[in-house]
Amino acid sequence: MDLHSGRRSDQQARAFGSLDGSVELLSAELIEVRLPFREPVATAKGTHRMRPLVLVHLQCTGPDGSVVDGWGECAALGDTTYDDEDVAAVWSALTDGLIPGLISLLGSDGKLPTPSDLHENRSQAGRPMAYAALEMAVADGHLRAGGRSFADLIGVGGQIIEPGAVLGLPTTAEQLGSDLVRLLDSGYARVKIKIAPGLETLIDGAVRPLVGSGIIVQLDANGTYGPDAAERLGILDDLDLACIEQPLGRYDLEGHRLLAADLVTPICLDESLDSPQAVVEAVDGGACSVVCVKPARLGGIGSALEVINWCEAHSVPWWIGGMFESGYARGVDRALSALSDGSLPGDLAPPQAYLDADLVEPMPGTVDSASGRLTVPVPVGPGMGPVPDPPLVEPRVVRRLVVDVRGAGTHSVEFPDFRNLL
Repeated sequence: MDLHSGRRSDQQARAFGSLDGSVELLSAELIEVRLPFREPVATAKGTHRMRPLVLVHLQCTGPDGSVVDGWGECAALGDTTYDDEDVAAVWSALTDGLIPGLISLLGSDGKLPTPSDLHENRSQAGRPMAYAALEMAVADGHLRAGGRSFADLIGVGGQIIEPGAVLGLPTTAEQLGSDLVRLLDSGYARVKIKIAPGLETLIDGAVRPLVGSGIIVQLDANGTYGPDAAERLGILDDLDLACIEQPLGRYDLEGHRLLAADLVTPICLDESLDSPQAVVEAVDGGACSVVCVKPARLGGIGSALEVINWCEAHSVPWWIGGMFESGYARGVDRALSALSDGSLPGDLAPPQAYLDADLVEPMPGTVDSASGRLTVPVPVGPGMGPVPDPPLVEPRVVRRLVVDVRGAGTHSVEFPDFRNLL
C-alpha cells in the first residue's frame, strides 16, 4: 500500500507546511526535569518511580517583535528498559547534532526553520525521540508567534475525547478486578493492562466477569513473550479483548505474523513501529492489524500525522499510545486522538492520575451525564498546548544547557543535588 493513498485527504499531514518562516530564533535551551509518579509504575521490564523529561525551549521573536517561546517535550525514559533512546542519549543527540543542525538552518536574518525544513535533518539524527522534541518546539514557536493553536491547525479545535487508562503489572486477581471496576466507575472508555508470561490465568480471572460490561480491555506485553506465546495467550482469546500489544520482540515481525494467524484477538504493535514506512510494512505483512501511534517513537508529529492519515484511509484501527507525558505533551496527544474516525481510545488519562507534579496547570476531565464516560478537552489557545509554567518547572530542574544563537556562547548548569528528587 502507498503511504499517501486512500480516501482521506492528507491535509493534516501537510499542516506543518502551512507555517511560515517569519519567526527569529534568539536562543535554545535544554532542560531536564524529574517528576514523581503517584505510584511506582511496574512493567514487565522494570519499575519506574520518577519520570525524567528533557525539554527543548526555544526563545524567539514574532513578526511584531514580541518575544515568544517554543516548547518541546521528549518522551524518552531514564533508562533503556523500554528503548535504547534514553534521556542520556537524547541529551547527547540534541547537544551534539540536532541543536547545531537547527542553527545551521537559520537564514542570514536568524529566521527559525519550519518543521518541514527540519525534515532533512531527521534521518541524520538517528534518534527519533530527540528529533520529535525539537520538531515540537519549532512548531510551538511558530504557532505561538502566529497566535494559532495546533488543534485548529489540524481541524480539531473545541473537540473532546474519551481517554483510556493504563494499569501496571497486576499482583492478584482481586486487586486487578478492583482496579478495573474503579476505572470503569470513573468513566474510562478503555483500560490497558500490562501482562507478562505467567499472569494469563490471573488476568483471565479478573477480566472475565467484566465481559459484556461495556468497558474496552486490551493487554500490553512489552515484547516479553517467546515461542510459546500462542499457547499462553490462547486462554484469553475468548475475552473479547480489543488487542494484545507487542507480545513478541521489537524486530520479530515474522513471529508476530504467525501469532496473529493463531489468535482471534487482534495483534497491535508499538515498539516495532518506529517510522511511517514500518507501519505500512507491518500491516501489509500481517504482523499486526491494530496500530499504536506514538509521535515520539515515529519521529515527531509530522510522521504521526502521516500514519494516522494512512490508517484512516485504509480502515486500520489505531490509537494514541501514551508515555506518561506531562500535561503539555499529553495535550498534544489529545489533539491527535481527536482525528480518529472511531478507532480505539488512547492512553490519555489526565496526568494528575499518574504524576504527583506536573509542568502545566491541570486540565481535568468531566463525566458525561448521559453516557457515564469521562471526557477531556483538546487544548485551546496558541501553540501546541498550555505553556509549561516556570514556577512548576524550576523546582524540578536537574540540569540545563543554554545556547545563545547570537554568539554569546553556551552556558551549562548542573544540579548535583538532583538525587534528592529520587
